[in-house]
Amino acid sequence: MAAPTVGSLLFEPLEFAGLRLPNRLVMAPVSTCQDADGYVTDALVAYYRRRAEGGAGAITVEASLVTPESLGHEPRIHGREFVPGLRRIVDAVRPHGPVTGIQLLHPGRQVVAGPSVAPSAVPLNSRAPIPRELARSEIRAIAGQYAQAAVLAAEAGFDFVEVHGAHGYLPSDFLSPLVNERTDAYGGNVENRTRFSVEVAAAILDACELPLFWRISGEEAIEGGYGIEDALELARRLEDAGVVCLSVSGGTWHTLHVTVPPMFVERGQLVAHAAQVKRAVGVPVIAAGRLDDPTLAERVLADGAADLITLGRGLIADPDWPRKVASGRADDIRPCIACNACVDLVGRGEELRCAVNPEVGREATWRIEPARRQRRVMVVGSGPAGMEAATIARLRGHHVSIWEQNGELGGKLDAASRAPSKSEVLRFRDYQVRKLIELDVDVHVGVEVTGEVIERERPDVVVAATGAEPLVPPIPGIHGPDVVDAQELLFGRVEVSPGERVAVIGGSATGCETAEFLVAAGVDVTIVEMLPSIGHGIEAITRRHLVRELSRSGVVILTDSKVTMIERGRLIYETPDGRTGSVAADTFALALGFRPRRDGLPIDFDGRPVIRLGDASQPADFVAAVNAGADAGLAI
Repeated sequence: MAAPTVGSLLFEPLEFAGLRLPNRLVMAPVSTCQDADGYVTDALVAYYRRRAEGGAGAITVEASLVTPESLGHEPRIHGREFVPGLRRIVDAVRPHGPVTGIQLLHPGRQVVAGPSVAPSAVPLNSRAPIPRELARSEIRAIAGQYAQAAVLAAEAGFDFVEVHGAHGYLPSDFLSPLVNERTDAYGGNVENRTRFSVEVAAAILDACELPLFWRISGEEAIEGGYGIEDALELARRLEDAGVVCLSVSGGTWHTLHVTVPPMFVERGQLVAHAAQVKRAVGVPVIAAGRLDDPTLAERVLADGAADLITLGRGLIADPDWPRKVASGRADDIRPCIACNACVDLVGRGEELRCAVNPEVGREATWRIEPARRQRRVMVVGSGPAGMEAATIARLRGHHVSIWEQNGELGGKLDAASRAPSKSEVLRFRDYQVRKLIELDVDVHVGVEVTGEVIERERPDVVVAATGAEPLVPPIPGIHGPDVVDAQELLFGRVEVSPGERVAVIGGSATGCETAEFLVAAGVDVTIVEMLPSIGHGIEAITRRHLVRELSRSGVVILTDSKVTMIERGRLIYETPDGRTGSVAADTFALALGFRPRRDGLPIDFDGRPVIRLGDASQPADFVAAVNAGADAGLAI
């Protein structure tokens, strides 16, 4: 069967339940932490307006709390005092054409603060409080809270409401045999375990006339949890109760790599569940799971696996995704690399930001305006910060050149992409390079920039984005012949053979990624880390997966172990209680962190300052680097 033409189905309108979606693309309800104590802010309004401008057929506003008892980082929808702010979002979105809904949330035992409640007294994990088992009267009261929230959503002007019944929140906990140990009418067989969801749906539909969507997990993806058969039974019962659309996700807090799949997870891994739900019901079904590849999204619709496609992180990375695909400019999409920096920040209660799109979270004030005076701008260093600075400076009308001492643009991105779990990093590098070429930025590679080069070029402004260099502490033997920078292994400049022994000194992001890279090549690896755990600097979902996979693949992990000496063939380490040990190795890979690289650039020339950004100013993460580059480009 020939591949469908991209866009032929994605941009077909869909009408159901009194709604008319102009296309099949639904913005997922991704949390942003941009509210103020539950109230809508200017930043939140601007964020949703920007996604509506990009052409999505439906906008689902992020999960909003239906209960005043729960304290979290979400908007609130349990009192009329929140309605005016929510109406501001509707009024900002509606002129751009999408239908607009809001997701209703009761976190249950996944509450940030406040009372933890659940079907049974089963804690989320060993560190979480034991939730209070809900009495039947409380269950009825919570159904009423959902209904009241739906009424308030109608008053705010929303076109539909969606209940978050997935990912281990309260409705899915009732369905889960792992959490629901009840012996009354709400526990036991699947009919009883779906009862809470059916009663919530009935309460909402009795209280208001808005179409009701429901998000489910196709499976919990954890041993002992519910699987697709229970999800299908829930889907059928929800349809019978009057739900008009089902959004099919997967996973729980314990399996977040399923719920919010990082780049190492295959695209479309949840589509099979959506297809099974679609065969079981007669209402439209929304598919999820890294479907921001337009060809894949089109194929999902062509195969009949779903009626609609939800985009979450893809619309964070590029809100214009729909319009670009519709106009045949899919190659111009700023790619989401599924690094999950956005998810990690929100998970810590911090405002949403994006590693590839510096506009995110700043939509209310973001402007790329022509510079008042065109200048000659020289960007030294082509990592993500340097390339972003060059791009924005050029968009503002400056004459821009970018200089890289290595043979290709990208800085450390090439090394970062060598670990199997980080392969998609280069997609952003390639996008940035394409933009520089399209904008006619003058590119110089294989050139070391010195003060003499700067004097010869005579720029008006120099932006130093020269990155960071490895830290090399004064450990005896650290300059020995078998000691190398871990990045040299990732770049392939130092080769090791299967069966060789490598001791990776340092277990942060670079150390873990080096270990992952070496294990895939058949090398015996030991990580030696002075902190109590490894993986610092890696977003939480990937870190959890990576640490587990390193252990499964035979990597020896020594924590609380400070290297005190490196000798030919072994290193010596010491633990906090004074014990010593040794690790035998053929090669020692240093991954102990970074410090700003100066590379001999002056702090000024002819009295004009050098702007330092990214790792050249202060070693930081991907998000900080791209945002610093953008700020530099905007400030010139």
